[in-house]
Amino acid sequence: MIVIRLSKKKSKSSFFYINVIFKKKSVNGKIIKRIGYYDSLINFGKKYFINYDLFFYYIKRGAKMSKRLFEILK
Repeated sequence: MIVIRLSKKKSKSSFFYINVIFKKKSVNGKIIKRIGYYDSLINFGKKYFINYDLFFYYIKRGAKMSKRLFEILK
């Protein structure tokens, strides 16, 4: 199963990448595709960027979103 989820850039930063990854290998697994980013410290404008073409491509093929990413994109 493929999942679209967030992963941190560094351990103590507030910058996250939006990645497509296999669920069973999600901790140390290889990233299939990096489709965007999210920064929680930005107080103005857009906090995230996502390539919607790739996002909908993986959603149509059965990828699931993580709960936290769903709340951000809602």
